[in-house]
Amino acid sequence: MRSVFIQKPLEFRLEVPLEAAIQGEPVPCTLTVKNHGAEPSPLPQFSLILGLGVLKKVKAKTEDAFEILDRAQLDQAQVVLPGEQVVSSWEFTLDLNAPISDKNQTPFLLYGNGDSPADLGQIPLTVTMHPHVRAVFDTCETVFSLINKGETWKDGRTIVKYKAPDLRKFSLVDEILIGVRFVEDSLELVYTFKVKKIDATATTLNFKKGKAEVTQTWASQDYLFGGGFIRQEFIEKMLDEAFSVVATGF
Repeated sequence: MRSVFIQKPLEFRLEVPLEAAIQGEPVPCTLTVKNHGAEPSPLPQFSLILGLGVLKKVKAKTEDAFEILDRAQLDQAQVVLPGEQVVSSWEFTLDLNAPISDKNQTPFLLYGNGDSPADLGQIPLTVTMHPHVRAVFDTCETVFSLINKGETWKDGRTIVKYKAPDLRKFSLVDEILIGVRFVEDSLELVYTFKVKKIDATATTLNFKKGKAEVTQTWASQDYLFGGGFIRQEFIEKMLDEAFSVVATGF
């Protein structure tokens, strides 16, 4: 992907050899600055920033549209001579728990000569789930028939909201939220179930809304083979164990 931003007399061109990035992977960037003016141009606030943008605020151009996640260390003592250009390279490494792109927010690359994100050029960076996290959610959908109602990221967790399938074992479950994050080389999963609780008396049977939560930690040697391959049987076993907390025999 490529983006151009003009701050007269300077032209900034950002090039990233990726269409999308994955949690935990490097994002190489090349930033070229060309001086179209007749005088030398210093770069006292030369910036390349990885930020998280709230799309509604980005569109409205509000001051708080971006949260800064990382900054490149660029040479701000450079001076671009008339008709000349300078080229800088930097590689961001996304955290294993980096924000993913969703309908409300996405990471951005911000660049130019300025200290505030509002003064810089911007290009959205699509970030997708780490393959190990994706394997968890794929299993929920293909093996347990959960219905994906949306993917998001919050507080370091990649989260999927599910509607419970029309199956007897999930008859008392309305909604399932599953949040996953890496803790060193382990996976931590938090399941939040919105459930119907039975309120029975001698003469009536009613249902009330309630919530149940389950937390699991999967050590890498348990959920992975050598070489980083997924142990599918282990994932299915652990998901089934979590779902058994709210499963019913009705």
